Formats: sequence, structure tokens, C-alpha cells
Amino acid sequence: MPAFPNLPPADGLKSEPLRVALAAALAGRPKDLETWLCRYGLGAEPRPNLKLAAALGVELASAPGAPRLLARFAANDAAPDTPEVFLPIAAAHGWAARIAAGKDRRDAWSALGDLAGDERGPVRVGTREALLALALRPRGATELLTTAMDWLQVEDREIRYGATGVMLEVLGDRRVVAAIGSPQTLLDYLTAVIDEVAAAPRSAERSEARRRLLVSLPAACDAAVVALRGGDLGATWLEAECIRARQPDVRGALSDAILGLRQGAPGPGAETIQRLRRSLEGSAKPLRDPTRLRPGTGRGRESRRMK
Repeated sequence: MPAFPNLPPADGLKSEPLRVALAAALAGRPKDLETWLCRYGLGAEPRPNLKLAAALGVELASAPGAPRLLARFAANDAAPDTPEVFLPIAAAHGWAARIAAGKDRRDAWSALGDLAGDERGPVRVGTREALLALALRPRGATELLTTAMDWLQVEDREIRYGATGVMLEVLGDRRVVAAIGSPQTLLDYLTAVIDEVAAAPRSAERSEARRRLLVSLPAACDAAVVALRGGDLGATWLEAECIRARQPDVRGALSDAILGLRQGAPGPGAETIQRLRRSLEGSAKPLRDPTRLRPGTGRGRESRRMK
């Protein structure tokens, strides 16, 4: 999973032309502000200007007229390789700032869900960073997890998968997991995600959003195991998921999680990892003809993906 940028706490806009353009945008004349943001936002670049997005969010946290402006930015459907894609990125940070200020929480979380489920990579990156900043605020991780459960109920399948994938990326940050007040709630959420993947129809296997979800799931599982080592809570949960896993994509994600624990540091001990391996291998579908197993099969299996 790509590393989150380590941004300092954002101040507001320092550029006087930008502040003038923002005042005009809040008064119903957004064109100048959009021009400035597209010019300096670097939305189509590998590293969008997230500091600018965060600074704009500070300005919009309590500003009258901000929801209308943010809705306009979020609705921009520019291609991901154009400067205009920065506008929905800015919207994500603006909505996150509104939540942090206690404003428009319901509308803001709904808008962030749509942005997290966006098919454009830059928009998802910007939204992910905004969600991380929210999660690291006092009590922010708990509110984020409540929202994550709500996003699993979104009717649009692609948005549901996409938003859940971004949420899992945020939950893959061990600082976020450590800040969650109720560890069992986190584990229940991860179980719900696994059930969502396992119950997907065959037509969903072609979904790019579902693929991204599966890629994000192992790191979130690993973060839960490592951060919830007290009483072996996380490892016990993952062992139970391995024992009941039947769907191939789920098994692949759990296998990647176990391999990630083996490679990462700090992590659980070798005995715990062996226990997890045995639980996943033990729930595998039996071979039709065990006599056809080739000699030497199993060598180097400690570092190999399980089926």
C-alpha cells in the first residue's frame, strides 16, 4: 500500500489572490478559484498538492456557503490526467474539515463515501488522505469506523466496493487501529467486509473496485493483529476467519495477510504465524486425488502463498 504523506497540520491559505478568489467563490463566483486550484493543485501529477487541499479545507471548515461550493467541486468529472481532477480532491478535504468542525456531518460523510468510491485514482488518493487526517483526530477513528459500517450498505456496488477499499487502506495504518475505542467493533467490521467479498456474485469478479478492496484487505487485517496483540485478540480473530474461509478470493487475501505478518516488523511471533498458516491450510478444499501430488511439493512453503 502506498505510504501516506506526512503532512504538517494545515494552516489556511496564505496567498492573497487565492483568498480573494475564495471569497468570490463563496459569493457565487467560483471560476477564478477553480482556475487557481487547477493551476497549483497538481491533480494529474503523481503527487497532488494535498497541502493546498488541506489549507482550503481549513478556510471552508465553518464558512457560510461552503457546502454549495464543495458540492460543485465534488461533481466535477474531469479525467484523472487533467488538472481539473484536483477539484474533487479539494472537495474531499473541505468536507473532512466540515466534519472536524462539527458541520454538515451527514452530508459530508455521504459525499466522502462517493469520493472514496470514485474510479479515478487521484480522487481516491486525496480522499484517503483526508480520511486519515480525520481518523487521527481525538475520537476520529471511532467515528470513522461507524461510517465504514454505513458504507457497506451503499446500494451502488462499485461505490460500495471502492469506498470500502479506501477505508481499508486507512485502517491499514496501525495508528488508526490503536486509536479505535472498541477493538471488537473493528474486528466485526473486517468480518463484515470478508462476508461482503465472499457473498459477491460471479459478475462482481470483473469489478476493478472489488479487486482494489481485496488488495487493501490484507494490510487492514495485519494492522488489527499487530495493534490488538493484548490477549491475542487480533490473531484469534484472524485464525477464526481462516478456519471458515471457503471463497478463493477471501482465502487469497487471508494468505497475503499471513505472509505480510511474517515479513513485517514488529509483528506476532513465529508460533502465532504458524498457527495461522495451519488454520488456513486446514480449511482448504481437499485434493481430488492426493496421489497426484508431486514429490517436493511444499518446499519453501513458509514464504509461499496458500490456496
